[in-house]
Amino acid sequence: MCGIAAYLGDNIMQGEGFISRANSLLTHRGPDDEGVFKGNRVVLGHRRLSIVDLSAAAHQPVLSPNGRWALIYNGEMYNHLDLRHRLCKGWDFRSHSDGETVLAALALNGPAVFEQMVGMWALALWDAHEQRLLLSRDRYGQKPLYWRLCADGSLRFASEIQPLLEEGERPAMYAPAVAEYLATGNYGHLGERTFFRDIYSFPPAHWTVVTAGNQTLEPHRYWRFPIPSKRDRRPYDETARQRFRSAFEEAVSSQLMSDVPVGATLSGGLDSSAVVGAMASRQTGGPIPVFTAQADGSDFDESRYVKAVADRWRGRLDIHWVRLEKMTISELLQQTIRTQEEPFGDPSIIAHGLLMDAARKAGVPVILGGQGGDELLFGYGYMGYALLAASLREGKVGWAFTEARSLNLGGKSLARIGLSALFPKIERNFRHRSRMKRRTWLLSALREAIPSEHLQLASTSNLTSVWLETIERVALPHLTHYDDRSGMARSIEGRMPFLDHRLADVVGSLDETAFLKGGRLKRILRDACSDLIPESVLNRHDKIGFFTPLRDMLKAEREWVRRMVTDEYARALNLFDVDILRSHVDAIAGVDGKGDGALRIWRALAVRVWAETFQVRSLADS
Repeated sequence: MCGIAAYLGDNIMQGEGFISRANSLLTHRGPDDEGVFKGNRVVLGHRRLSIVDLSAAAHQPVLSPNGRWALIYNGEMYNHLDLRHRLCKGWDFRSHSDGETVLAALALNGPAVFEQMVGMWALALWDAHEQRLLLSRDRYGQKPLYWRLCADGSLRFASEIQPLLEEGERPAMYAPAVAEYLATGNYGHLGERTFFRDIYSFPPAHWTVVTAGNQTLEPHRYWRFPIPSKRDRRPYDETARQRFRSAFEEAVSSQLMSDVPVGATLSGGLDSSAVVGAMASRQTGGPIPVFTAQADGSDFDESRYVKAVADRWRGRLDIHWVRLEKMTISELLQQTIRTQEEPFGDPSIIAHGLLMDAARKAGVPVILGGQGGDELLFGYGYMGYALLAASLREGKVGWAFTEARSLNLGGKSLARIGLSALFPKIERNFRHRSRMKRRTWLLSALREAIPSEHLQLASTSNLTSVWLETIERVALPHLTHYDDRSGMARSIEGRMPFLDHRLADVVGSLDETAFLKGGRLKRILRDACSDLIPESVLNRHDKIGFFTPLRDMLKAEREWVRRMVTDEYARALNLFDVDILRSHVDAIAGVDGKGDGALRIWRALAVRVWAETFQVRSLADS
């Protein structure tokens, strides 16, 4: 796991300066080694976090024996030994690193290799003969790759945004991103856009080739989430369960590939418990270091479930506890914004950073987590409603009615499901109106910055639409972003077994009964991995998520919060109505108002701290 940067242009001296600064800014991503390659019109930089093959032979940039190819690579290729055996016959390998495997496989086979790679990556491969740079990113975008076309005509790439900002630059904000985030908390829908107007993100599951003479990026997609037509869906049966279990075990097993200690995070929920269970079931050495963060004594404390997992695998786990009671926003928000580089959803991301601090302190540089399970397996409540609406629309009334009763849904929820099934356009219009109402506290100039295409919403009764929206536009892009940044800021490599694409090949072909039974979501995981998960966790109906007590945290620092969202700097940003925010803060403090508006306050805080940290120009100046 590493940090990479690339310069493609005519001024090599300028390129060397960019790479030198980028390598310095990316030290946290790779504290173990540094490398630079300089060619004709290209400079590549690399910072290395040593995970596989700790020797100097795995140094990057990796050069081919004939000098034609140079690779910078950030990620892990879990099947790299298989790729060596099948695709790299005759290559003179000098290391055991997966980076050298990727170089050889691409040099010998070209971009078709991406379809066969199992792992996570962002990479740049220079071909000195053709004078071109090949770029690629993994299927779900676990590893970041940003780019910028500069005024001098050069193209610059980096694992993070800061290297692409000039020293002393006051960057412009991308107003639609800021507006949607403030109104809804969403930022996964941005696609190639970021919160910075002139900096772009290379899309997941794509590759492209660029030259110094052609600055146009034309990405080619090599993978899509596998969703067959309705007539090709397979029934949920024992064969499906066995295929899922096999793929899940292979995903976890392959991600244990490491020459350094490997641990896990554990919330007490179903997904992380399954990952830890799969790790523990094959553990032959000492206990696995496991890190959990809990708010002791609160209604959202999941310690009892964590202890149940520990009891189930007694002697095989070493639990490290992080307590959240004393976590303060004023102390940690600016640090986390600098790490994340953009505003983020809620304080749970700060808490995740504290878990990574604990892992670094314990000397565990590789961490497996349960992220991605909800997105893959219809684990969110709204996705459960979509399963019911789609079933009603397809005439499966009995199954939908039985599951609706098991979920104990209220009349309003049932009406919404029925409306979505029978009149999907009307239901979607209701959500449009609700979305528009969330913008009332934004100033008019910012509201007007949101183009109409940002209003497109998935049809709740179309499972394919809901699934892809969650994976590509809403939830998963958030998770991959924060997991990478929180971990790499502490030189920790995060891995997500649920994002092994071979699991998607299994679940993408199944009907809705694989995901909901008896009012419990993620049925296939519960059925296929029941022996890995304690009964108390397996039978949970509630879903807490990574809870952090936002309202209590805001209330504890209300004077600092009030100042940050209402002072002259906040007003000068020209983004939100500070008087409305003041009333929300007063409501939290018990002074005045109805409702606490905690999420509005949080998002305004995050945007204000982001703008101040990166010296972003106000909306009027952008």
